[in-house]
Amino acid sequence: KQWYQRRVAITAGGLVDPFTTLRPKLWFGCIKNIVLTPLSLYEVLKKHNKTGAAAQAIMAAICWVAWIALIITEIVYIYHPDLKLNGIYSLAWVFFLGFVTLVTAARSSIRSHYGMNGNPIEDFFAALFVYPCVMVQLETVSERGGLAPLMPDNASQDGASDVLKNNNHENMETLA
Repeated sequence: KQWYQRRVAITAGGLVDPFTTLRPKLWFGCIKNIVLTPLSLYEVLKKHNKTGAAAQAIMAAICWVAWIALIITEIVYIYHPDLKLNGIYSLAWVFFLGFVTLVTAARSSIRSHYGMNGNPIEDFFAALFVYPCVMVQLETVSERGGLAPLMPDNASQDGASDVLKNNNHENMETLA
């Protein structure tokens, strides 16, 4: 029982984990945000009236496209070493870290706005490893106006519904 409550608290207040549910909206959101994260980022920031939403989304788009383009360039270099592009992948990862930093800033801002449990370091690593899930979380929380219960419909068993119904920061802390 205690493990289940902890799992609900972490998932409800943390990342969207599409593997814990079969909701197609979450799966399609993750797939969509593999490519369209800058657009989703703009929509979420605009919804919260954040100044510079367009600039942040444009910078995220530039960083993401540069990352992909430079990775492709590195792959081309492997097969055509006469191009003199040795080590271009390093610059690609710098652009990716710029992209991750922009997503981290958005997640930190939205998380603090809704009083969600977490910290900037968690935000950074979440954006670094699973940025599509981070964007689904931000979209869902923005749509529902706060901490969204993203667990399956049977989450009310074992007293877990109290965690999902209440977005109080202290209750999340006691279960973790």
